Amino acid sequence: MISHIDRSLVRWDGLHLVIDVPMLEGHLGRWLAGIEQLESLRLGGTGDTLHVTAVVLWKGLKVGVECDIGEVRLKNRHLGFRLRRVSAAGAIRAPLRLIETLLSSLENELLTIVKGQGIILVDLRQWLAPELQLSILTVQVVGPSIHIWIGPGSLSDLPQPERPALPG
Repeated sequence: MISHIDRSLVRWDGLHLVIDVPMLEGHLGRWLAGIEQLESLRLGGTGDTLHVTAVVLWKGLKVGVECDIGEVRLKNRHLGFRLRRVSAAGAIRAPLRLIETLLSSLENELLTIVKGQGIILVDLRQWLAPELQLSILTVQVVGPSIHIWIGPGSLSDLPQPERPALPG
């Protein structure tokens, strides 16, 4: 007999998601529109590496920044990835610390930068219910699409709706 702890409302062995890059860029552009230090953001890449280019306002200067993103993972409702091959103003190799400083200057409560390691964590807890267990196995970029393979996971119960606040 399966105990209550081992039971889930829904389980899966794996999922394959496909994200349209131009549509994702549009959504990211609207979401990031309020960040003054960021002028543009473009996504691309091949294989297991996502390539990101952006124009960042830093100390009064517009700087073109490029980096590759790898090792994309999702754990405890936090999306994490590692920055690689960072360059600025074209092809000039830039220290990882520069990108970490630029990201830290955004002062966004959703971002956590693990300094010196190039690891960025994005807090997704406001969008992913605690009852949901998800993990990312791998990410592949193929043409204008990002393919994400989700590992085994479960939904232990339906998220509880928030109770309406009493009028003041």
